[in-house]
Amino acid sequence: MDFWENKRVWVIGASSGIGEGLLKCLVREGAKVIISARRTERMEELTREIPSSRVRILPLDVELHQSLDVKTAEAWKIFEGLDVVFLNAGISVRDLATDTSLAMEKKLMDINFWGPVVVAKALMNLKPADQPLQIAITSSLSGKYGVPKLASYAASKHALHGYFESLRAETAKCNVMIHLVIPGFVKTEITVAGYKGDGSPNGKMQQALQRGMDPEKCARLILKGVQQGKEEFVVGGMERLTVWFNRIFPSLNRRLIRSNPLQKLQQIKNFFRIKKD
Repeated sequence: MDFWENKRVWVIGASSGIGEGLLKCLVREGAKVIISARRTERMEELTREIPSSRVRILPLDVELHQSLDVKTAEAWKIFEGLDVVFLNAGISVRDLATDTSLAMEKKLMDINFWGPVVVAKALMNLKPADQPLQIAITSSLSGKYGVPKLASYAASKHALHGYFESLRAETAKCNVMIHLVIPGFVKTEITVAGYKGDGSPNGKMQQALQRGMDPEKCARLILKGVQQGKEEFVVGGMERLTVWFNRIFPSLNRRLIRSNPLQKLQQIKNFFRIKKD
């Protein structure tokens, strides 16, 4: 991928999962990479595991909105500008909506939605009019349809779509390209590190994620989609077809996911696998 050679890239949410995969892939492709997350020690471990003079660490907590303008300006200065920014940080809250506190819902929205919005606004203010900039936002299948126990998470991802689709329309003539990336089931620790509705740690990996795509493979496909200029694209296994299924058969999809949604998704995957064979 010559496209990524010497590209100045900022990955927010880089300490694990898809963000870590992006770092590894970008280093191999010769990009200059800034990695940001709350866990400074983990990022330092990554730079020891993936030694490269082209990687810089910029600790950042997307929940601390008042600091994001300054942090974005710092990131911009490191390599004297940015070419691609991955807004990948996020948390999950997995519980019934009625058992999820408003405080946890606000926390989730602050991280998953408002954090990316504040950074994007700061980038727009820093970017010279004639400089191209690509912004890739990590969404989810939950950004296209809701499932039980993920109401708050789905709300945050739906909000990302609404906001950044509008921003894309506003910046169409401003040398800005916005990508909405929709990962399917990827083997990350987002649910392990996530929360229950009362704010206690979830501590368990969702079964579908255990069988999910390797994060580094997912990262390679994300880089390919960004390189190709795709405005919105799904990355994953057969479950990615549920986005199409929901678009064509929305009522049927809603009925399927009202009970045992993961089992229903597996049935849909099996249906398409049989049809393909």
